[in-house]
Amino acid sequence: MANARLTEVTACEWPAAFGEWAERPPTGPVLCGSERQVPWRLRPPDAASVAEVVREAARHGTPLWPVSRGRNWGYGSSLPARDGCVVVDLCRLDSIGDLDRSTHSLRIGPGATQAAVHAFLRANAPEFALNVTGSGADTSVLGNALERGIGYSGEKDRDLFALEVVLADGTIVAPSRSVVHNGRGQPAGLATDQLFFQSGLGIVVGARIRLRLRQEAEEVVVLQGDFDALLRTLKRAYDGQLITAPTHVGEPGRTRRLGFGLLRLLWGREPSAAEVAACFPESRSHSALAPLYGRQAVVNAAWSEIVSLAEPGVKLTRVSDLKLGLAAKWLGWLGARHKAARLLAMRPIVALAWGEPSDAGLASLDGFGGGDPDRAERGAIYGNAVLAVDQAEAQAVAGVIRGAWGDCASTWIILDPRCMLCIYTLHFDRPSAARAHAANGAVIESLRALGHPPYRLGINSSAGTGGMLASAIKGALDPKGIIAPGHYDS
Repeated sequence: MANARLTEVTACEWPAAFGEWAERPPTGPVLCGSERQVPWRLRPPDAASVAEVVREAARHGTPLWPVSRGRNWGYGSSLPARDGCVVVDLCRLDSIGDLDRSTHSLRIGPGATQAAVHAFLRANAPEFALNVTGSGADTSVLGNALERGIGYSGEKDRDLFALEVVLADGTIVAPSRSVVHNGRGQPAGLATDQLFFQSGLGIVVGARIRLRLRQEAEEVVVLQGDFDALLRTLKRAYDGQLITAPTHVGEPGRTRRLGFGLLRLLWGREPSAAEVAACFPESRSHSALAPLYGRQAVVNAAWSEIVSLAEPGVKLTRVSDLKLGLAAKWLGWLGARHKAARLLAMRPIVALAWGEPSDAGLASLDGFGGGDPDRAERGAIYGNAVLAVDQAEAQAVAGVIRGAWGDCASTWIILDPRCMLCIYTLHFDRPSAARAHAANGAVIESLRALGHPPYRLGINSSAGTGGMLASAIKGALDPKGIIAPGHYDS
């Protein structure tokens, strides 16, 4: 596992027939520290070409691993679950269009990135915002949604509908206007969109995505304090429907790592430990970020209610883009340079809630100064677990993770009054990749035994939950096991 890389092999020569679509995969490390034997990477230009690749793969019995852009950082990047798969990179299917203002929806291809969709909306429909994640500006909007990513405005898979899919026999299936309306993906009958990830039963080559209409007030509530007090405060806010979008809660270790990376991005140099401590003094308190959208009077009223129900010791700050910029300027003029630097460094993170994608969410990776996270100085494995909005469950989950791997950090995402996710990262030196993966496997199994299954999986993790029904669906749609073998037990 040391020197993790994509390894070239000479098997499966048929993809060379596709000429400019085919290339040998690049070599080099990947963030999660795994390696696979990958004979070819194909970059088909359109859906018809994807179907041609699938038909050829079926004739030769060659497994395919489809990726939207291959930036599944920490979960496997573009690596397949098994050796010998030909990677089908859909980055050239990057169309953005068919904006339907009346239904707040847009048609995109798997190659369309968060940055590209954001730029499209700014130029053509500034009244709409994209539900973005912290996965990076150049990650696929469609791919992230298909793999059940969590955006700052809600769960991404709920934004997606009207999937266009290449099945394992090369058939292209797409919903007709007589069946699917742009305002609702499934007016009647069997819902099939939720069957698909970007790998498993078919290759998704297009879909519609719902947009968020920008509001008069677009603000963020930042909460700081003891984890239990924060959780109780936020639970009351969700119960009262004062907060409805996901809230991201970072532990002190995550905040310090993030602060170091954000200052490096802001200043273009390595900050000293003293500078990080001065700008991000959190040593024990957790930090939470909760979006508030709506009419100004409604947001004002929600803010007042949240303040009134906050636990003692929880500090609340109300942030808008205008207020953040003015505060940073005033602090700079007053000589409070560390406080000003904190605000300027945090601005890209807060702006994720306003639909502005960036690479700032990756700043907590060790040695990441921008560019390709696979080239970060140290490795990282992402994992996750589902639990209730409950302090005891959270403490149990955190104990399992820290007990298995000391160099870790966690973010807690509250989705609603009933459900919370723990997103954890195991940080490791490259030679320790095998031990880190073994630890992550132990974490997953321990959390499952406690009733906290993962909501999404990396390439080295087995779903273990599909059962006979999932096997029957896979057998019917992909009887030769061509598409993404080994993923989700298929």
